[in-house]
Amino acid sequence: MLESIRKHSKLMQIVLFVLIFPSFVLFGIQGYSSFERGQDVAAKVGGQVITIQQLDAANREEIARLQSMLGSAVDIKQLDTPEQKLRTLDGLVRQQLLQLQARREHLAVTDAQVQQAILQIPQIAALRKPDGSFDVQAYRSLIAAQGMNTAQFEAQVREQLILQQVLGGIAGSVIDSQALAQAAAKAAAQQRQVRLALFKPGDYAAQVQPTPAELEAFYKANTARFQKPEEANIQYVVLSADALAANITISAEQARAYYDANLAKFSSPAERRASHILIAVPSDATAAQQQEAQAKAEAIARQVKANPAEFAALARKDSQDPGSADKGGDLGYFTASAMVKPFADAVFGMAKVGDIVGPIKTQFGYHIIELTGIKPGSQQPFDAVKADIEQQLQREAAQKRMAADVETFTNGVFEHPDSFQTVEDKLHLKVQTAEHVTRTPQPATPGSANPLSSKAFLDAVFAENSLRNKHNIQAVQIAPNVWASARVLAYAPAQTLPFDQAQAQARQMLIEQKAAELARAAGEKALQSPATLAFGAPITLNQTQPTPDVSSAIVAKAFGLNAQKLPATAGVDLGAQGYAIVQLDKVIEDPAPAELVRAAAGAENQALTQGIISAYVEALKKRFGVEILYKPKTEAAAAS
Repeated sequence: MLESIRKHSKLMQIVLFVLIFPSFVLFGIQGYSSFERGQDVAAKVGGQVITIQQLDAANREEIARLQSMLGSAVDIKQLDTPEQKLRTLDGLVRQQLLQLQARREHLAVTDAQVQQAILQIPQIAALRKPDGSFDVQAYRSLIAAQGMNTAQFEAQVREQLILQQVLGGIAGSVIDSQALAQAAAKAAAQQRQVRLALFKPGDYAAQVQPTPAELEAFYKANTARFQKPEEANIQYVVLSADALAANITISAEQARAYYDANLAKFSSPAERRASHILIAVPSDATAAQQQEAQAKAEAIARQVKANPAEFAALARKDSQDPGSADKGGDLGYFTASAMVKPFADAVFGMAKVGDIVGPIKTQFGYHIIELTGIKPGSQQPFDAVKADIEQQLQREAAQKRMAADVETFTNGVFEHPDSFQTVEDKLHLKVQTAEHVTRTPQPATPGSANPLSSKAFLDAVFAENSLRNKHNIQAVQIAPNVWASARVLAYAPAQTLPFDQAQAQARQMLIEQKAAELARAAGEKALQSPATLAFGAPITLNQTQPTPDVSSAIVAKAFGLNAQKLPATAGVDLGAQGYAIVQLDKVIEDPAPAELVRAAAGAENQALTQGIISAYVEALKKRFGVEILYKPKTEAAAAS
């Protein structure tokens, strides 16, 4: 929930999540006492329970979060494992322990602190109106679109702030070791100069001539590699704020009213360029010092008014403004609001370029000012910005309607599972079709939300009940303010291609495999006498930046070689890419850059902090008591 808000929020990036829950997001655990039957309990923490239902819900959301981080190419089966579920349970246990400790310490946060934390979230901070007031209705719609009400969201933020207090003092107790950071940074900054001898499979492919029998044997041994994926033809509908906005009509009167109320947004203020000579006066100056500075300023003013061509030279000689003196007093162009009022009044009160006024008294001292440029302000006419205003008002209106329309959409696709007619009529949505849809998401297009690019959407389409009943899937949020539903029209299960259709593919795969084996054998043989090899040009490697066309395995091997006696040589099996022989010729030791030392210090601080907090959590387990009842099914048990 609220992933679109959390992932950009300073609030959600606090040490609590980075250090204590590296693979876990808070879920707002509540109501542990409602399920007391042993078979429903995953763990007991300080007399309270975490139910199997809560663990399952938390694990689903955690997997969704990991998918959004790792990308749609990651198969959900790789994430939905017993080990992942145990990690989720560990996170829930840790959270409950911290909640118990917070209550023990009587920790609390004020409403003002909660409000301040919420307003730091960029998506919420952006809801301020042009007049500075907060758009409460847009805030409620934003939270509702994420499946929560504002009370639930604010309670969750309050809980997170309290848990942050529990860990605040512990995380702050870590003492940095600059010596360790310097050593780590120095190692990371080290460079190694190598030369490579590469044995590429392509150079050996012509030697591979597989027989029909070999091809058939390879095919039978690798049938899983010749699968035609399952496919479905589907109907689908999409509800989005952009689509809603397109159907909202903004009248010319509404656009004009917005323009008149926000003229400043469509105006460019006047700018002026000036040079000045400053005779500074300290804030604690005596009357005598004030008079002395004023007299000096008046003398300079008379001199430059008599001979304006001397202004820049006198500014370099006498001005006490370190930011402009070297530039002949030039301040560049600025608006009236950028300067203190007496100075701005003087500059914007001058009639023409070349005018000189002063001395002008400000809190900084006495200024002699020359006007050197004028840029008049401008006002965009209404007709030039009318279309932009209409689009903005459409988006704002759509955002306010979104919560109600999401409810209509969700209910409509559920209550009428055999048709999209209800949502088509009520929300004016277009029913679309797609054929040969697979579980693999299509490449996403920036700026658009395509359901066929959403892993969550496709998982719902290919869920067992969806394929069996061919009913509308429940509404799936595929992007912020974008929801979709689909219905399977036809389905074809995965099938293995027959040998005659897979033969060409099998031939190519077998040739590549055998060629890689020949390349590896040739490289291993050549490694026995590296002096006879023709190495390539020297390449400088480092561990912090990838080197083009050099695999990470080669870099790792190069930095693993003993540099006491050079040259040092080793072989690297590159798998399908063949084999490489690495010769280390030179080690380059340079001082570690400051940013690398800071990064090393940060990593060290994080590791130490994580260790301290882990020890603290272990102490809390002993204090409150923890009993883990959930036992993941083994593969053998699952099979039986």
